[in-house]
Amino acid sequence: MQEYEEKDKKLKKERAKTEKDTKPAEVKEKMEKQPAGEIIEKKGNNVKNNLGEIKIAPEVLATIVSKTVNNIVGVAGLVTPSKGGFGTLLGAKEIEEGIKVDLTEGGEVSACISVIVEYGAIIIDLAKEIQSVVKSEIEKQTGLLVKSIDVNIMGIKINKKDAKVSQTN
Repeated sequence: MQEYEEKDKKLKKERAKTEKDTKPAEVKEKMEKQPAGEIIEKKGNNVKNNLGEIKIAPEVLATIVSKTVNNIVGVAGLVTPSKGGFGTLLGAKEIEEGIKVDLTEGGEVSACISVIVEYGAIIIDLAKEIQSVVKSEIEKQTGLLVKSIDVNIMGIKINKKDAKVSQTN
């Protein structure tokens, strides 16, 4: 058992040494040999390849977040804070409201999502699911790294049938 662990450690050290020995000229040569469309440089939400530059606007990320969150079972809708301090349930016209997306220089995404949940949903589990699903969708669709997803539960939507059940108990 120990032999395998020692061999594994030696292999890892050799790989690390090989990676360190790569010279800048070799890196430049590799970049020149890249096929069309390969990424040359990634800075912030901008990606530069040998065909040009690709920029992703925060509104695009907000739309991805909105569509993703609205498809999660247990989410009644997104919320936009009003001047009164609470929020209102949003319609389809304002799908990006209730979502704040920040892009850092390093190409990392942070999002703050305010939602209303349906009555009966387990709030902590739903919030964790929102974080997980939104993170994977942003990374899958944009290639950007997600730093954080903050979820604010702003209210609970009670359907008429749920209201009758809770009154009889």
